[in-house]
Amino acid sequence: MKIVVLGCGYVGAEFARQAKAAGHEVLGVVRSEASRDKLRAEGLAAEAFDLYAGDWALLPKRFDAVVYAASTGGGGPEAYALAYDVGVKRALAWARDVGAQAFVFTSSTGVYRQDDGTLVDEESVVGGAPTADAILGGERAVLSSGFAKARVLRFGGLYGPGRHHLVDQLRRGENVIGGRVDHYINYLHRDDAASSVLAALVGGPAGARVYNVGDGCPVTKEALARWIAERLGQSAPVFDPSAPAGPRVAKGGRTQPSRIVATGRIRAELGWKPAFADVFAGLAPFVG
Repeated sequence: MKIVVLGCGYVGAEFARQAKAAGHEVLGVVRSEASRDKLRAEGLAAEAFDLYAGDWALLPKRFDAVVYAASTGGGGPEAYALAYDVGVKRALAWARDVGAQAFVFTSSTGVYRQDDGTLVDEESVVGGAPTADAILGGERAVLSSGFAKARVLRFGGLYGPGRHHLVDQLRRGENVIGGRVDHYINYLHRDDAASSVLAALVGGPAGARVYNVGDGCPVTKEALARWIAERLGQSAPVFDPSAPAGPRVAKGGRTQPSRIVATGRIRAELGWKPAFADVFAGLAPFVG
């Protein structure tokens, strides 16, 4: 299969590695020449291109599948609308022109509005906030696109190599954990996120499908912080709701919600399961 990854960053690059290892031909499209050169240095085909202002005619002409994994890179509702609404729709139009039969959009469980610890699945109520509504604009465009395989993957909280803020904070000796800590977080290791994209492309039913993607073992921030501190041989963390929360909350300006995201559909329909059973297994290499 000839696959292009639009937004070949944290998850996209790992997907490209996995897809190439599985025998597929993959091109990663990134924003900067520096990112392009970094991918090329590890043997991945890559091009630098602006998804929002570039001339799509300059990209190669034929692909079997398109993976849209671009991110906002920070920012508020306008950045979300550009990346997840406008950008997705432009990519869909181009995907038709290059003959793609499959389109995968890496979305987010952030589209759900529930915050009472309840269980949510792919049919639960979504939207209601500007950022969530922007993401949903992209989702709806994909699901109505008519591609033989139109997939929306709602990722849980991503972590993995280079992305383990709580470990880094506690290792520095900063043991005051701010913000909300009693909420359930639905984690997803980067490598598992990437493998779910490949599973969505090669398996499952035809047509449009939405899948929640996570390890299926949500934990509270408090429980995770206590476990990390113990593994690092440190004293128990101090939890102070008035102290600054993590960088994701600070950047997004939102309180982290509490909900349990059901992940049974992707396991049943695609036969996918995470390599890391829970966040403790996934973080173990970084706190050993």
